[in-house]
Amino acid sequence: MFCGFDHVPKTTAKIFLRALLYSTAIRGQVVEGMFAKLHHRDSEQIFSFWGYGETTQLSPGSGLYVGRTGVVLNHHFVLSVHQPEYEFTAGDYRVEVFARVVGKKRPAKLAEGSVSVTEEQAAILANRGGILFELSSDGQTYIGHARDEMPQAAGPA
Repeated sequence: MFCGFDHVPKTTAKIFLRALLYSTAIRGQVVEGMFAKLHHRDSEQIFSFWGYGETTQLSPGSGLYVGRTGVVLNHHFVLSVHQPEYEFTAGDYRVEVFARVVGKKRPAKLAEGSVSVTEEQAAILANRGGILFELSSDGQTYIGHARDEMPQAAGPA
Protein backbone atom coordinates (compact mmCIF):
# COMPACT_ATOMS: atom_id res chain seq x y z
CA MET A 1 0.00 0.00 0.00
CA PHE A 2 1.12 3.54 -0.72
CA CYS A 3 0.01 6.77 0.95
CA GLY A 4 1.09 10.05 -0.54
CA PHE A 5 0.18 12.43 -3.29
CA ASP A 6 -0.72 12.31 -6.95
CA HIS A 7 0.47 15.28 -9.01
CA VAL A 8 -1.55 14.89 -12.23
CA PRO A 9 -3.76 16.73 -13.07
CA LYS A 10 -3.36 18.47 -9.68
CA THR A 11 -1.67 17.62 -6.40
CA THR A 12 -4.05 15.59 -4.26
CA ALA A 13 -3.81 12.99 -1.51
CA LYS A 14 -3.73 9.41 -2.75
CA ILE A 15 -3.96 5.82 -1.56
CA PHE A 16 -2.60 3.15 -3.88
CA LEU A 17 -2.68 -0.63 -3.55
CA ARG A 18 -2.39 -3.73 -5.67
CA ALA A 19 -5.01 -6.38 -5.06
CA LEU A 20 -6.52 -9.60 -6.32
CA LEU A 21 -10.28 -9.39 -6.72
CA TYR A 22 -12.23 -12.58 -7.34
CA SER A 23 -15.83 -13.73 -7.28
CA THR A 24 -17.29 -16.99 -6.02
CA ALA A 25 -20.35 -16.46 -8.26
CA ILE A 26 -20.36 -18.78 -11.28
CA ARG A 27 -20.93 -15.89 -13.71
CA GLY A 28 -18.71 -13.46 -11.83
CA GLN A 29 -19.73 -9.97 -10.79
CA VAL A 30 -19.35 -6.41 -12.06
CA VAL A 31 -17.85 -3.70 -9.88
CA GLU A 32 -19.53 -0.36 -10.56
CA GLY A 33 -17.11 1.56 -8.41
CA MET A 34 -14.72 1.39 -5.49
CA PHE A 35 -13.66 3.77 -2.77
CA ALA A 36 -11.36 3.82 0.24
CA LYS A 37 -12.05 5.11 3.76
CA LEU A 38 -9.08 6.33 5.72
CA HIS A 39 -9.50 6.48 9.51
CA HIS A 40 -7.04 8.49 11.63
CA ARG A 41 -7.63 9.44 15.24
CA ASP A 42 -11.26 10.65 15.34
CA SER A 43 -11.51 11.50 11.65
CA GLU A 44 -12.62 9.64 8.54
CA GLN A 45 -11.78 10.64 4.97
CA ILE A 46 -13.29 9.05 1.88
CA PHE A 47 -11.12 8.74 -1.21
CA SER A 48 -13.94 8.45 -3.73
CA PHE A 49 -12.25 8.75 -7.12
CA TRP A 50 -11.03 5.31 -8.21
CA GLY A 51 -8.83 4.32 -11.11
CA TYR A 52 -7.36 0.91 -11.91
CA GLY A 53 -4.93 -0.69 -14.29
CA GLU A 54 -1.31 -1.52 -14.80
CA THR A 55 1.71 0.75 -14.78
CA THR A 56 1.37 2.05 -18.34
CA GLN A 57 -2.41 2.34 -18.59
CA LEU A 58 -4.90 3.55 -16.00
CA SER A 59 -8.67 3.55 -16.45
CA PRO A 60 -11.09 5.69 -14.48
CA GLY A 61 -12.97 3.10 -12.46
CA SER A 62 -16.32 1.65 -13.42
CA GLY A 63 -17.62 -1.48 -15.01
CA LEU A 64 -14.86 -3.88 -13.92
CA TYR A 65 -15.77 -7.53 -14.52
CA VAL A 66 -14.48 -9.84 -11.78
CA GLY A 67 -14.67 -13.55 -12.56
CA ARG A 68 -13.99 -16.70 -10.58
CA THR A 69 -10.34 -16.80 -11.64
CA GLY A 70 -9.88 -13.24 -10.40
CA VAL A 71 -8.17 -10.13 -11.67
CA VAL A 72 -5.03 -8.53 -10.24
CA LEU A 73 -4.77 -4.76 -10.74
CA ASN A 74 -3.32 -1.60 -9.29
CA HIS A 75 -6.03 0.47 -7.58
CA HIS A 76 -5.60 4.23 -7.14
CA PHE A 77 -7.89 6.21 -4.83
CA VAL A 78 -7.80 10.00 -4.72
CA LEU A 79 -10.01 12.67 -3.25
CA SER A 80 -12.95 14.00 -5.19
CA VAL A 81 -12.44 17.49 -6.63
CA HIS A 82 -15.22 18.57 -4.22
CA GLN A 83 -13.29 17.50 -1.11
CA PRO A 84 -10.82 19.68 0.76
CA GLU A 85 -7.14 18.83 0.71
CA TYR A 86 -5.99 16.10 3.07
CA GLU A 87 -2.93 16.31 5.30
CA PHE A 88 -1.32 13.07 6.49
CA THR A 89 0.06 13.35 10.04
CA ALA A 90 1.91 10.98 12.35
CA GLY A 91 -0.06 8.19 14.00
CA ASP A 92 -2.05 5.08 13.28
CA TYR A 93 -4.27 4.76 10.22
CA ARG A 94 -6.89 2.20 9.27
CA VAL A 95 -7.80 1.81 5.60
CA GLU A 96 -11.00 0.14 4.40
CA VAL A 97 -11.66 -0.63 0.72
CA PHE A 98 -15.25 -0.93 -0.52
CA ALA A 99 -16.83 -1.95 -3.83
CA ARG A 100 -20.23 -1.09 -5.27
CA VAL A 101 -21.29 -4.28 -7.04
CA VAL A 102 -24.04 -4.40 -9.68
CA GLY A 103 -27.27 -5.70 -8.13
CA LYS A 104 -26.24 -5.05 -4.51
CA LYS A 105 -27.90 -2.32 -2.45
CA ARG A 106 -24.90 -1.52 -0.26
CA PRO A 107 -21.18 -1.32 -0.88
CA ALA A 108 -19.27 -4.43 0.18
CA LYS A 109 -16.15 -4.09 2.33
CA LEU A 110 -13.39 -5.95 0.50
CA ALA A 111 -10.39 -5.35 2.73
CA GLU A 112 -9.09 -3.57 5.79
CA GLY A 113 -5.57 -2.86 6.94
CA SER A 114 -3.66 -0.71 9.40
CA VAL A 115 -0.41 1.22 9.10
CA SER A 116 1.53 3.59 11.35
CA VAL A 117 3.10 6.82 10.14
CA THR A 118 6.15 8.01 12.09
CA GLU A 119 7.04 11.68 12.66
CA GLU A 120 9.80 11.36 10.04
CA GLN A 121 7.36 9.88 7.51
CA ALA A 122 4.79 12.57 8.33
CA ALA A 123 7.41 15.21 7.43
CA ILE A 124 7.94 13.51 4.05
CA LEU A 125 4.18 13.48 3.47
CA ALA A 126 3.93 17.16 4.47
CA ASN A 127 6.36 17.88 1.61
CA ARG A 128 4.04 15.97 -0.77
CA GLY A 129 6.21 12.85 -0.84
CA GLY A 130 4.96 9.34 -0.25
CA ILE A 131 5.33 6.29 1.95
CA LEU A 132 5.25 2.77 0.55
CA PHE A 133 4.12 0.20 3.12
CA GLU A 134 5.18 -3.41 2.70
CA LEU A 135 3.94 -6.39 4.68
CA SER A 136 6.50 -7.60 7.21
CA SER A 137 7.80 -11.16 7.09
CA ASP A 138 5.53 -12.13 9.99
CA GLY A 139 2.52 -11.05 7.90
CA GLN A 140 1.09 -9.05 10.80
CA THR A 141 2.34 -5.49 10.33
CA TYR A 142 3.30 -3.07 7.58
CA ILE A 143 6.64 -1.28 7.44
CA GLY A 144 6.78 2.11 5.74
CA HIS A 145 9.56 3.31 3.44
CA ALA A 146 9.91 6.82 2.03
CA ARG A 147 9.34 7.16 -1.70
CA ASP A 148 10.50 10.17 -3.69
CA GLU A 149 8.11 9.15 -6.43
CA MET A 150 4.72 7.50 -6.29
CA PRO A 151 3.65 4.41 -8.18
CA GLN A 152 2.98 5.88 -11.61
CA ALA A 153 0.33 5.22 -14.20
CA ALA A 154 -0.58 6.98 -17.40
CA GLY A 155 -3.74 9.03 -17.30
CA PRO A 156 -5.74 10.67 -14.50
CA ALA A 157 -6.02 9.06 -11.10
